[in-house]
Amino acid sequence: MPQNTKPYKLGLVIGRFQPFHLGHKYLIQKALDTADKIIIGIGSANVTDENNPYSYELRKKMVEEFIHQEGIGDRVLRIIPSNDTPSDDDWLEQTLAAAPNVDIVIGNNDWTNGIFEKAGFEVLYVPYYKRELYEGWRIRKLMKEGKNWENRVPSYIIPIL
Repeated sequence: MPQNTKPYKLGLVIGRFQPFHLGHKYLIQKALDTADKIIIGIGSANVTDENNPYSYELRKKMVEEFIHQEGIGDRVLRIIPSNDTPSDDDWLEQTLAAAPNVDIVIGNNDWTNGIFEKAGFEVLYVPYYKRELYEGWRIRKLMKEGKNWENRVPSYIIPIL
């Protein structure tokens, strides 16, 4: 039987994926370097506004396509919605109910990481990857202006958008 080669069994990664871009791909690859398996949480799943224009269902479809195209389906335990709530404690409780048994949280969002650290979880901070290029609002702005955005997302995401 093969030994566990990663220091952690189950990691949690949360992103808004508005849209899924190459920075998200980098973050998930780093998570898979750290944990045997991961759960991917789609943040602000219950919010649709100017900063969150894509529905949970569309973002889940983008993440599923990424998983399929990258051949990592055996490493992603599940995709969960992570709804915004007025209380950080309620948000944590809801997230842990959907993602039990995580032994590390991997991310680059200070708010999310801080909530987990305060609750005693180990957190791996992953630096943003080329943030000036791979930031959701920047990509959405380029799309709105009819400028080139396609090189900022994996090619297989383009037809979904």
